[in-house]
Amino acid sequence: EIFSFMLAVVTFNSCVTSLRLNEVRIPMHTVRHQDARLECHFDLEGEALYSVKWYKDGNEFFRYVPKDQPPIQLFNLPGVTVEITNSTASLVVLKSVNLSSTGRYRCEVSAEAPSFQTVSDHGDMTVVAFT
Repeated sequence: EIFSFMLAVVTFNSCVTSLRLNEVRIPMHTVRHQDARLECHFDLEGEALYSVKWYKDGNEFFRYVPKDQPPIQLFNLPGVTVEITNSTASLVVLKSVNLSSTGRYRCEVSAEAPSFQTVSDHGDMTVVAFT
């Protein structure tokens, strides 16, 4: 009985681990007044996408939910201005960054029901000003 229980757990876990975050690209340094590209590359591996969310210092500023109309939702955050026309599920473009745009950016990808599996990764961006 113990063996069959463990086998079931292993099988369940292998089904759950299908969503994979391949790469998160955050520019380490960006020049003030220039745009910054934040990239989140993921592989759904058969899962349906529920959402992609972006956070700066723990605060959500961008949400992509393909089932919603419109699919992109923005949240006001100092130092973060999203260029919505060039932003997608895997790319967020920040317009004309400033010194308060410096921070830790995290991409979080969630699969649709029934798994609702979530993966995330982050990177730090520093905005520099030349005088």
